[in-house]
Amino acid sequence: MAGDGKVNVIAHSKGGLDAICAAESFGAAQYIASITTVNTPHRGCEFADYLLEKIPDKALKKIAAAYDAALAGLGEKDSDFEAAVRDLTASARAASAEAPLPEGIFCQSVGSRLNKASGGRFPLNFTYNLVRYFDGPNDGLVSEKSFVWGESYTCLKAPGKRGISHGDMIDLNRENIPGFDVREFYVQLVAGLKDRGL
Repeated sequence: MAGDGKVNVIAHSKGGLDAICAAESFGAAQYIASITTVNTPHRGCEFADYLLEKIPDKALKKIAAAYDAALAGLGEKDSDFEAAVRDLTASARAASAEAPLPEGIFCQSVGSRLNKASGGRFPLNFTYNLVRYFDGPNDGLVSEKSFVWGESYTCLKAPGKRGISHGDMIDLNRENIPGFDVREFYVQLVAGLKDRGL
């Protein structure tokens, strides 16, 4: 909670897009002091455009049904996997990525780079090379160029061959990564916001 009663939003992946949408379109801006996006696909993924163009519609529907069923089992009754994927294409994100920043809110972004496919766990070890082919350096899912947003941008890199994956940024695999302490990263991120008086 910021000093004036507003909140500092730190959102990972698509959560960053949701936070921006809430501020811009649903009246949340008055309650937000800052938005920090972490590994968020602001410019979408060119690989997603290619995949949706090439995959047969029948196969896409089957994959979407499997994901929607799995999410329904977790309690999400209204999921629409296909619509979500289409929303994360580079073509769908192009206009919103260039939109003005939410007024009166400090905005920044952070991303990370996976150094090689085997540095990530499934499915990131599979998607890393595909995203790299279409979009360049990435975290196994989102390209570095798609992370950039706001008044400042930081790209996190770890020494050695492994790198830092999309999942590592939320400690998904509960794995110690040489040169990167995810808990300390968030402590420092919050301390930086406090230093700004937010």
